[in-house]
Amino acid sequence: MAIPVETFFLSAPSQGTLQARIQQMVAEGILSGRFRRGEKLPSTRGLATHLGVSRITVTLAYTELLANDYLSSRGRSGYYVSDNAPEPPRFAQPPQRKDSVDWSRAIATRFTGGATPVKPQDWARYRYPFIYGQTDPALFDHANWRLCAMQALGAKDFSALTRDYYDQDDPDLVAFIARHTLPRRGISAERALAHHAGVAEPAPPRCRRKPLLSRAARHPRPVTLPPCPNRRGSGRVAARRAAR
Repeated sequence: MAIPVETFFLSAPSQGTLQARIQQMVAEGILSGRFRRGEKLPSTRGLATHLGVSRITVTLAYTELLANDYLSSRGRSGYYVSDNAPEPPRFAQPPQRKDSVDWSRAIATRFTGGATPVKPQDWARYRYPFIYGQTDPALFDHANWRLCAMQALGAKDFSALTRDYYDQDDPDLVAFIARHTLPRRGISAERALAHHAGVAEPAPPRCRRKPLLSRAARHPRPVTLPPCPNRRGSGRVAARRAAR
């Protein structure tokens, strides 16, 4: 794995020559564990352009680190963190301190929208864990997921995958649902159509737009709701239904 050139920077108050500062920067990255054995360093030209120094300065710094066995050279491939580079020191974990601040009272606003679900760490060992949002390794479609990732990273389908469909449905997604998803559930459809979408008023604009299909005719219709257990009686609200 290549180390991004953006992770290298020279701090302004540092002392010493540029060559020594680059050596120290790379050595500190190795000793701190940020740069691991076998990872590729940026090219001398790329690092020199990023730091705004001459290429010979970076080359001399790499050569010195190579002599000290911090780096290794692999022919025309470039410089890598040596397999014999010093390992980061291991420190004992400090004892965990009990927080003296009651954050539930200090922060009155909750941003999660609800209570965080509590689940055991070994939930995967349960026969029926009933945990939502988790994948089943036995049922996960690795082949199609890998194919989708390769298409997303390629240049051929990049424009189609990154196109803005804010005001309309993705035609490829609609076709896939009609050809694959619906037949698996016993539904046969020539075209994927949404029957109705209803939104009670008043509602935020984002909620009103979300269930409505693009270019769909919208007709307000009165709807009688059943009595709400938390309120007295029942109310009549206006709803909108969308149909093509």
